Amino acid sequence: MPVNDIIAQALDNNPLNLKKAFDDEMTTRVRAALNQKYQDMTQENPEVAEVETMAADLAAEPVADEAPEVAEEIPTEED
Repeated sequence: MPVNDIIAQALDNNPLNLKKAFDDEMTTRVRAALNQKYQDMTQENPEVAEVETMAADLAAEPVADEAPEVAEEIPTEED
């Protein structure tokens, strides 16, 4: 029904709501198309899904080798 909202806002001569209704509809359509493309890609190439899962796991793991940076003390006039 969002297309009907676009038409209704255009007929009411309400440009701000027309833009919002159009943006909402386009966002919904683009997300659906990207999701379908991703589903097709992972069905054809299951190793892609494995790589993504591995990358997400690696990103979630804390890195033990990195030490936190310590800022140098700035000398004051009292020193």
